[in-house]
Amino acid sequence: MRSLLASLSFALVIATAPAQAIVASTTGIPDPARVVDFGANVLTNFAPATNQFPGVTITNASYFTIGGSSLGITGGFLTQILTSTSSTVSLQFAAPVTDASFVYHQVGTGSPSTIRALLAGVVVDSFSGTWSQYQPNNVFGFTNLVFDEIQIDYVIDFNLDNLAFNPVGAARCPAFNGSGVNLAGFLCTALPVLGTTWQGTVVTTPNTLLTLLAYAPLGIGTPIPVFGGELLLQPSAGDVLFPGTGSYSLPIPNASVWTGVQFTFQAVRVDSIGGVPTIVPMNARTLVLGT
Repeated sequence: MRSLLASLSFALVIATAPAQAIVASTTGIPDPARVVDFGANVLTNFAPATNQFPGVTITNASYFTIGGSSLGITGGFLTQILTSTSSTVSLQFAAPVTDASFVYHQVGTGSPSTIRALLAGVVVDSFSGTWSQYQPNNVFGFTNLVFDEIQIDYVIDFNLDNLAFNPVGAARCPAFNGSGVNLAGFLCTALPVLGTTWQGTVVTTPNTLLTLLAYAPLGIGTPIPVFGGELLLQPSAGDVLFPGTGSYSLPIPNASVWTGVQFTFQAVRVDSIGGVPTIVPMNARTLVLGT
């Protein structure tokens, strides 16, 4: 991997993925840079939640703690202020973010909610729907968008937990694994922070002959069945294979122009199975360079 940066510089890609709302999903953003889970018994029940949780300022919500969990709500969470005359809760981030997701229960079957993303007070995306507190697909949010606030118009009551977000410029290393058939053994052991060296590991076995990182300039694609697993990358003429023995490193330049640059890799192992070299597809990761 010593020549990896030089090999990739000609084909570096800055994210241009389209903005997308997360509506009634079962999962949030992968490998978020920040997570606010609201703890348990951090505040007294029904105490106003404001600036007690780093990275976000909350308006028009109170705090509550339950024992156990309920469809993604665990321990402490946000809910309505019983005496409030407003039905809009605001989550104001300390700095602009590119992605955010959260578990949201609209209390009251048939009651609608409107969820908006705003930047400097201007709505940049929104969606509305009718959900309930009993559905398992209760994750909402926005991705590939720059915003600094989320507002939710609710009816009757709401519960909100597990707020995950990525500040603009944050170094990240999200994983992708298609349908989940591939082995999830490609790990980031250090984030791709500007001015440092990213470290990655492909988990091996005593029967592993070789590991490979496949680089794809076009990033993640539609999974394609291959070798008993899935190709997770979008094929192109610029794809490059980097052989190794499980450990990889990439020096990251210490220059702000690299902020947000992305490199997407999928790991592959070649194992000896019954004396026969066998290709074992593994998960992919996108290195998002940042601070």
